[in-house]
Amino acid sequence: MGTDPVDDNQSNSVNATPSTDLPALSPKPRATNVKLLLGVLLLGVGGAFLFCLILTFLRPGWYDPPAPNDPDAVQLAEQAEFRLVEELQKIRATGEPWRLRIPDKAVNAWLALRLEDWLAHDDHPPWPDFITVPQVHATPTGIIVAVGLVKHGRVTSILGMKVLPTIIEGNIVLSINGGLLGRLPVPTPPSTLLEPLRTAAGEGDDASSFVVDYLLEGRGFPALLELVDDRIVEIDGVLLGDGDITITARTLPPPGS
Repeated sequence: MGTDPVDDNQSNSVNATPSTDLPALSPKPRATNVKLLLGVLLLGVGGAFLFCLILTFLRPGWYDPPAPNDPDAVQLAEQAEFRLVEELQKIRATGEPWRLRIPDKAVNAWLALRLEDWLAHDDHPPWPDFITVPQVHATPTGIIVAVGLVKHGRVTSILGMKVLPTIIEGNIVLSINGGLLGRLPVPTPPSTLLEPLRTAAGEGDDASSFVVDYLLEGRGFPALLELVDDRIVEIDGVLLGDGDITITARTLPPPGS
């Protein structure tokens, strides 16, 4: 009896093919570590960006304008104004230096509750209607001046600039050394604050022109105050603390006396 013949070529081919195991792939820890590091960096950058974005929508912790019907704030604003006038008018030894410390809280109460009335009483131009009256916070590196940007009757954001007062040749010069967007410090004042001010100044708004001239353009104003009895108070220095301003001044006799 015959058997099915076997294909010799197929048999040889099968037999000739050696059985081999594929070598195991060696891990690449270096490439994995690089990818992990890049992932961590991207997460860090994204987290920092999100954190900064959130800060721009928050009010600074010190920014808390008092309400017009707050009796304590009203009293503080009146006391601050009275104290300042009293200290300026006080009879002193001619040319003897004296100091006056002014805390932020008193300044902000006066700005929030008395500034607009003072402007109207003294026939100054009214405060621009597209920003709120300012609030300030003194730091050793400058005074932060913050306002609320008003759109459609409501405050949409808190913007600010940091100014450093210096006395140069008898003039007080305010130089800008930073800005503020919400709670986020920025290198320069936000354009959303600067552009409306410059536009309003170009359209003839006197208050905006004042802000542009003395805060943005660095124009100086005399470090002298003339009193009702013609005496002169000359400001010699401005010392910035954390939450207060201290001025050093001298009271001089009337010119020609």
